[in-house]
Amino acid sequence: MAPETQKDRTLNQEELEKIEELYCHNREKLRKYLIDLLKSHEKEDYSIEALKKVVRETPHLMVAYVVNDDCIQESPNIYKDGIKEEKVGLNRRPFLRYITTKRDRYFLSDPYYNEASGKVYVLLYEEHDNKMLFFNFDIKAVLIELGLWED
Repeated sequence: MAPETQKDRTLNQEELEKIEELYCHNREKLRKYLIDLLKSHEKEDYSIEALKKVVRETPHLMVAYVVNDDCIQESPNIYKDGIKEEKVGLNRRPFLRYITTKRDRYFLSDPYYNEASGKVYVLLYEEHDNKMLFFNFDIKAVLIELGLWED
């Protein structure tokens, strides 16, 4: 992979700013859309197989994992193309800083840049009695899907 240039960083910053602006103007629409995507899989099943199915079948969902009440990741990261175990045991509390409001058992973060993927994600997490399911979506892809992104 070629090293990132100043031009790339400027384009990434411009894109991030555009995503943030679109997100702010369409927050409720985006939240509803993402929750509706997940509701078709709604059940109290935190198994790896169940999460693999959710990730595989949910558009724009890049990664999912289970976190306990102490914000410690209990499951591996589950991607469309596989599973990565190295994040199990990590404290995921820092991701909660992106969460700005609570309305029900779903929380939606502000957009943030994911260095590993080079994409901008939003985190939607679903709270249960003693677990949280974390779902990271490619927000630009969602904006495009909903016809909110113009080049």
